[in-house]
Amino acid sequence: MSTNENNTLSDNFVFDKRLYVIFLIMFTEVLGFSMVLPLIPFLGLELGLTPVEIGLIASVFSFCQLFASPVTGKLSDRFGRKPLFILSQISTFTGFLLLGFANTPVLLIAARLIDGLLGSNMTVSQAYISDIVEPQHRTRVFGYSSGVFGAGLIFGPVIGGVLSSIDYSVPMFFAASITIVSIVLVIIFLTETVTKKPDKLELGFNEVLPVKDVVRFSKTPNVRNSLVMFFVYNIGFQIFISNFSLLAETQLNATADQVGFYLAWIGILRVVIQTVFMARILRAMGEDSILRTGILAMTVSMILLALSADYLIVFVPLVFLAYGTGVTRPILISKLTNCVTQKDTATILGVNNSLTSIAQIITPVAGGFMIEYLPSQTIPISAALFLGSLLLFIRNHGKEENPKNS
Repeated sequence: MSTNENNTLSDNFVFDKRLYVIFLIMFTEVLGFSMVLPLIPFLGLELGLTPVEIGLIASVFSFCQLFASPVTGKLSDRFGRKPLFILSQISTFTGFLLLGFANTPVLLIAARLIDGLLGSNMTVSQAYISDIVEPQHRTRVFGYSSGVFGAGLIFGPVIGGVLSSIDYSVPMFFAASITIVSIVLVIIFLTETVTKKPDKLELGFNEVLPVKDVVRFSKTPNVRNSLVMFFVYNIGFQIFISNFSLLAETQLNATADQVGFYLAWIGILRVVIQTVFMARILRAMGEDSILRTGILAMTVSMILLALSADYLIVFVPLVFLAYGTGVTRPILISKLTNCVTQKDTATILGVNNSLTSIAQIITPVAGGFMIEYLPSQTIPISAALFLGSLLLFIRNHGKEENPKNS
């Protein structure tokens, strides 16, 4: 990276200006996403669906991502990051439009299908950041990107909740207009990072369902442990967050706009943690210690949430949740990308996103079943059990060191 084109921060970290563009794109993406996602369960209830049926519809998006994420990573390696950004955002735009017109469960399913097949650009975003950031600085930059994610969560849920008081279609159409802004940002400002592209694109069974890549990566202990940690983390976190709207409505009688304030509170705390404190905490404690404190904080938050029955009290355990998610995810991503060579970065991220999709397929259905047939407290207790098991796994495997990138 040329120092003439970058701003130098402390600790010999060189901040590539292209990160400003990718962060802005991520912000608009998350803003639209966070506006509509908490409202979909309420829309489902309005259409007469049960919690289990809402969970099944929520899992449609992740089922599509199970197939789409690794393909997206391969396509971005072959054709470049920028074209895939544009394609995914056009799909998201279409999905938001369909949500705005959704007055039947069929349209609701179609919206999630279209967005799920091509709409998520998380794999491409992570690969783009890995393209332009040195391995030793990725935890910090992924922390900044999570801060951007949190910033979107500050405004998106509140805007979506307020607009939903007019009609559930209004935030959906507003999110579609935000996606147009994101598409324009990509076209005008984002430069391509893939200069050496493969001569041909191979999209066989392994590229759609990366079984061979999973087997290959599982033979390396550090990579396997990183994938397992991320998967267990996602089960624990997703079983809570994917059912949060239904949980809040059932346990607290919360409305859509009140759920929006919860998520905005989490977003505010995440931004403060990841932009102000993340670098300082890393210097003071190191990645492994922070990872353990983050997962412990999430476990505590789940236990407290299970005991909460008042709307205002819930804001307290959400402080622990914000810290835990704010520090845990960027460290897990950094560990994952640092234990493979640069040429395998997009592939390992695609595999990880496929495993994440499996977790996101399971958890909305499981959560819907718990809400419909069991006490609502079963959801945070289940999340606490998964996160507690992750702490034990890290304790047993945390001393292994990652190989250096080559």
